[in-house]
Amino acid sequence: MNDHMPITAISLVSLQSVDRLQAILRASPNPLRFELSYEMSKGLLDSMRPLLRDSVVSVHAACPNTKFFPNLASNDASVIRQSYQDLQLSLETTVSFGGNIMVLHPGYATDLAIPSHNQKRQEILSGAEFLPYIWKEEGSICIPSYLQTEHYKGYKANAMANLKQFASACADRNVMLAVENLNPRVGYLFQTPQEMIDLVSEVPECSLCLDVGHLWISSCLYGFDYYQGIQDILATGKVVTTHLHSNSSHPGADEYTIRLEDDHTSLDKYTFPYEWIISTIAASGANMVLEVKEQPLENYLLLMRELGKLSL
Repeated sequence: MNDHMPITAISLVSLQSVDRLQAILRASPNPLRFELSYEMSKGLLDSMRPLLRDSVVSVHAACPNTKFFPNLASNDASVIRQSYQDLQLSLETTVSFGGNIMVLHPGYATDLAIPSHNQKRQEILSGAEFLPYIWKEEGSICIPSYLQTEHYKGYKANAMANLKQFASACADRNVMLAVENLNPRVGYLFQTPQEMIDLVSEVPECSLCLDVGHLWISSCLYGFDYYQGIQDILATGKVVTTHLHSNSSHPGADEYTIRLEDDHTSLDKYTFPYEWIISTIAASGANMVLEVKEQPLENYLLLMRELGKLSL
């Protein structure tokens, strides 16, 4: 194996039991590394800990899972306080498992606490506060001009201020806080390449997690060049980790013909340009984390085959 091979890992979002983790460890021809998932309970973390010794490279907050997702954009002091408490637990998880990167969805364009339960979250995202900004009802997809609204920009500014403080707290524990780009739903912050570039320019304490699946969905709505977007984000030099997965999204002429789905499917589905993505990210030195919800070992073997073709 090439000495300059990037660090690869599998998100445990696809391995939500001790039995499944044991099975993939037995089946893999190579030692595996992992990213802890925001869906993992404290009990599951404790039961998996002996199997994950020295193999965790990153943690996706909130971990252990929490009733609400952290919302560092809120104007509600109680929401910010609870978010910091939950993130502090995630930081302790990261340190205790030996990771040095904590991935974070940074916040939401609302004062509310956003439920981690999918149905309850969707009820809020389709509710009165967000209704003026919804373009496509299914998935609460935002209007293309959403990022230019004062509503959105105000909450993004809040998130940046709070990210600066928490990133510094992470650095004190030798952990990098990697802010992840999100897909184009109402309430979701940091959806485009320019936003990620601006974030690390204004808050250099933060690192980035480039989610290639989310970025593809955003490119289908906003129309930016997907390949150039990846290159521009990587050019910041702040991308320390990436999330690799495909989805069935595609552009369309209107809300009826466009498809915007965050499927987290295998890399080689839907003619996703995984070969180009792998080679481009590999050259950057960022970690490569498979965040697929199906066939994690097959995707890992595909990733390793593609990396083996490169001269790194």
